Amino acid sequence: MKVNGIAAALAGLLLSMPALAQTADEQLLAAQMYYQQVRGAQQKADARLTQAETDKAKAEQRLADAQAGLSGANTELEAAKTAQAAAAQASEAATKALNEAWQRKEGGQ
Repeated sequence: MKVNGIAAALAGLLLSMPALAQTADEQLLAAQMYYQQVRGAQQKADARLTQAETDKAKAEQRLADAQAGLSGANTELEAAKTAQAAAAQASEAATKALNEAWQRKEGGQ
């Protein structure tokens, strides 16, 4: 909305300034003043666009970095799950072997 308001104000100035001037010199001065106002607004808009493009590029890089980090974390999570499952299976086998050894020992006495 702010940009539309600025555009409307500038358009109003464009229409009114030359009409208010009486002589060719006054019309030239009014046109020059209007040109300077419009150039200033254009420069601000250009700077805003450049900043927005820079901010977007930085955000896209942060997003790419975050996605790479997430991918690495998912890979590590899967590896950890696999290792945990293998450790749980080994623990279960060791517990079974220990219990069987105790049973043999107790049965041999």
